Amino acid sequence: MPTCPAALDTHRVRAVVPSDVLRGRVAWSPLKSLWFTSMALAAVIGGLATFTWAAFGVFLASTAFVLLFGHSLGSHRKLIHDSFQTPKWLEYALVYSGVQVGLAGPLGLLRQHELRDYAQRLPDCHDYLRHGSSFWRDAWWQLHCELRLEREPAIHIESRIAGDRFYRFLERTWMLQQFPPALLLFAVGGWSFVFWGTCARVTACVFGHWLIGYFAHNHGGMHHVVDGAAVQGRNIPLTSLLTMGESWHNNHHAFPGSARLGLYAGEWDPGWWMLLVLRKLGLIWSIRLPEDLAMRPELRALDGAEPASAALGSPRFADAWRLLANAHQDGIHCEGPATLLSAELLHRLLGAGFTHRPAARRLSVTAAGVQLAGLPALCIALAARSGAAKLLAILVLPLAFAAEQIRQGLRYG
Repeated sequence: MPTCPAALDTHRVRAVVPSDVLRGRVAWSPLKSLWFTSMALAAVIGGLATFTWAAFGVFLASTAFVLLFGHSLGSHRKLIHDSFQTPKWLEYALVYSGVQVGLAGPLGLLRQHELRDYAQRLPDCHDYLRHGSSFWRDAWWQLHCELRLEREPAIHIESRIAGDRFYRFLERTWMLQQFPPALLLFAVGGWSFVFWGTCARVTACVFGHWLIGYFAHNHGGMHHVVDGAAVQGRNIPLTSLLTMGESWHNNHHAFPGSARLGLYAGEWDPGWWMLLVLRKLGLIWSIRLPEDLAMRPELRALDGAEPASAALGSPRFADAWRLLANAHQDGIHCEGPATLLSAELLHRLLGAGFTHRPAARRLSVTAAGVQLAGLPALCIALAARSGAAKLLAILVLPLAFAAEQIRQGLRYG
């Protein structure tokens, strides 16, 4: 019989005996199965029948949006782990975006997470909760079934969440919440936008959540091990951008309360980058990092890797933020070649501050004695054009720096 580690004394899950989370059976869940199957069939049949590149673009944009703002920031880093503070209206907006992922309501998702987290920290864990069965069986289990324990443990959710009227409303209606965006998409682009922007999005998010979960508990690198835990998280570098940083799962098992998941050099974490953007805008504060968390005696480092200094807090990134915040047309000098776009079009986009230099290798901007090149430079140059362009540049700048890191890695790595 597994014993309960001292670290679980304050966990939201309270089992009469720890082995309660081991005794149970996996059973088909009709509603869960019908939800995923209907979405998948509509995505495949309807999506193929009505395909347009515009609809596919809606799918990509809407999926990226709900994964970043909804699942990563709203559901996981805020609702479940409370790793940063934000105004209530923004918290609601983020969590509502998380509901659009299509996994569950906010309270149900929190309960699922807590039960799985509690069970994985014990010396033994049910295969359903650890993704411990074969690949295809685990797919069937996670997408179409549920674990029915013989004796359900109590899960204590704070009253600020469990008693929140908005969250309780979303919990009752989470499936129906797909209708508002679907109606909007239908009004804009017809059934094609609905099939791709709703059905395909939900299918990709739910299937992807299972797929990443399977590999993040079975295959991948590790910086740390949690002694005594039946399940160790694994890092999946190749999917870090697709998952908005959520695939650094070994880091997360080591420091579950950290708002930053990509903790080491080269570990891209778009969720963290967006948190820095929101902090710069004054919309979030009290961000928790590994050094802010209580010491865990069961946590043991496996390698000598040192956590990276915040890549987006580097001098170059700070310079970019300063230039962006103070961007105005007469203070920005931009020059570069006309490779992908004509010189005339670049003049129209970037204004009088742009100088066409055919011999230059890349686009660059210079202001206040600071020079930046590549995509970050393009963001700064565009920000000087208008307020709307500046807002767009604020959102895109972290991704522009990420693209520069990838480019440098491919060129010099």
